[in-house]
Amino acid sequence: MTLSDLADIASVIAGLAVVLTLPILIISIRQNTKAQRAIVVDNLATAIANINAPLTSDPAIGAAIQATSENWHTATRDQRIMAHYFFYSMFKLNENAWYQMRAGILERDVWEGWAANMVKFYHLPGIQDVWWPARAKSYNEDFCDYLAASTPPDVGELSDIFDCESDPESEKCGDGDG
Repeated sequence: MTLSDLADIASVIAGLAVVLTLPILIISIRQNTKAQRAIVVDNLATAIANINAPLTSDPAIGAAIQATSENWHTATRDQRIMAHYFFYSMFKLNENAWYQMRAGILERDVWEGWAANMVKFYHLPGIQDVWWPARAKSYNEDFCDYLAASTPPDVGELSDIFDCESDPESEKCGDGDG
């Protein structure tokens, strides 16, 4: 056997090694992609929980968000200050989720839940009349275009939940089924 024959055999073996490692590499990349997507979803869920955590300990923040959402002008200055930081953080987080969806990292069905809540806030009168026009430049132009092209989703009002009377059959409590 000549040196040339040995080189040919080595080339064939090297080629087979590459072909045999490709499926392992593909599986590894797919598993890594799934893991990265799970991390993104988990990070977004943690971030929204962190934004909402102060609301559970201080009802005044929730009242400020509600008051400014309904009518920015009739809310007190303190309510507008509290609500501003919530809205800024919430829209920044949603901008991040929107970017992750566009990049193909956040799956579209997961995005739809985020989008419904965000678009609902975006279309509230207090946001549209004062807050968004004053803050829109803080966000990606394509994200702003996405919001501008949206229509308010039919997801009900938080007051339907928060103002529900003790009678579960009350109109404010939805259909009375729990």
